[in-house]
Amino acid sequence: MPVSEARLQAEIEQLVAKHPVPGAVVAVWQDGELATAAAGVANLNTGAPMTADTAYLTGSITKVWHTTLIMTFVEEGLIDLDTPITRYAPDIQFGADSEVANSLTYRHLLNHSNGVDSSDLFVEARPYPEGAEDYLGALAKAGKLTEPGTVSSYNNAGWIISDLILRRLTGKNFHELLRERVIEPLGLHRTVFSPAEAILHRTAIGSFPGPDGGPQVTPSFMYPDQWAGAGTTLITTVEDTIQFLRMHLAGGVSAEGRRLIAADSAQAMQTPTSPDPTGPQSGFGLGWMYHDRDGYRVFSHGGGSIGGGAQAMISPRDNLAVVAFVNSSVGTPLHADIFQLVLPDGPSPLPAPVTDFRDDVPLEPFIGTYSRKTVRLDIRPSAEHAGQLLVRLIPVPEEFIGAEASRTAMVTEFNAVPTSDSTLVSCGELLGGTESISFYENSAGSYQLLYTGRRLSRRVS
Repeated sequence: MPVSEARLQAEIEQLVAKHPVPGAVVAVWQDGELATAAAGVANLNTGAPMTADTAYLTGSITKVWHTTLIMTFVEEGLIDLDTPITRYAPDIQFGADSEVANSLTYRHLLNHSNGVDSSDLFVEARPYPEGAEDYLGALAKAGKLTEPGTVSSYNNAGWIISDLILRRLTGKNFHELLRERVIEPLGLHRTVFSPAEAILHRTAIGSFPGPDGGPQVTPSFMYPDQWAGAGTTLITTVEDTIQFLRMHLAGGVSAEGRRLIAADSAQAMQTPTSPDPTGPQSGFGLGWMYHDRDGYRVFSHGGGSIGGGAQAMISPRDNLAVVAFVNSSVGTPLHADIFQLVLPDGPSPLPAPVTDFRDDVPLEPFIGTYSRKTVRLDIRPSAEHAGQLLVRLIPVPEEFIGAEASRTAMVTEFNAVPTSDSTLVSCGELLGGTESISFYENSAGSYQLLYTGRRLSRRVS
């Protein structure tokens, strides 16, 4: 039964009061009925209230929009998902291993299975669109985490590569193509790409927990715009996003009856192609993430911005679409509550708290230092708590060149305990929710790969 707008409004007001966030906005569509709700403050600088028509940075949900765009080219025969991308752009080498780079396909980009260690790399670059070209040198030198096509490991750089390939094929950039092929055909009027456009309407501004525990406003609105294809520039509203999600629920047909992509393309996006290292119950289709519980499958994507977080989900089984935005860096628990409200019996895209701790698991195989671009993870025995490990997530500032990324320069540390022979989980909940860490490739008594935040890291010591 669809949630009523009155109930949704009451619930959102309670959740914003419950969690340490300035505000939230949400929309739920099910079986032809739309409910929207908003509560709290959209901008701590001005005190402007959050309203149902408040725009926000949708972050990496952009990747679902981007994949939708790619499918229009697939249908026209201009792109084949399994043809090496160097056929379309011979000047682009993605990764230092040239043999692997020459084998990577669009499918590897869209399901995050390319295996290149470049997920969150920033470089000094010109403004978009020219600035995306400035990433090519660094990406051609990136190392390898796994062989391509093995498992998913979230990779933003692949979407920069996609943007550049599209330019070589069409002479137009991602913004131009998405507007022509997706935004305008869907009749969306509040989905834009720049602060200059967004400022004409109410727009949410992000926040972080301050020293006193209360929220403090972000000093910067968005991540570098060179990452446009990965999801740093798309500004939209919950109602525009619902229109986009409804199209996917309807097999590629808009609410007005216009076919945007073929039914086969919509289905291909919702077909699992690359599992998470944690197992086949979750992973990626094309663009979409999927979560499966005994055949009950939902598709979703989250999106982070500086001090904000968005979540979008569709459940074909329930003919349901949900989108929500919270203008806080610690909004994950609130998003989890929203999913529980609208789909109490379905699989959640967000992890549930873990309580089945183990005290019979050796800690030695976990201990060591693991690395991926921009982050080093150091795991050592806790000096204060026997049977626990101290996990330190240490940003690598020299790999954030050109990025005004609030709080990325801060070390995050927490104690963790085993929940299995190959899994750790944080003790208690962090502000942003529980942190779970999985380990793989046990060699000579030590794990070689670590997986957390949907990203793989490899042991370096």
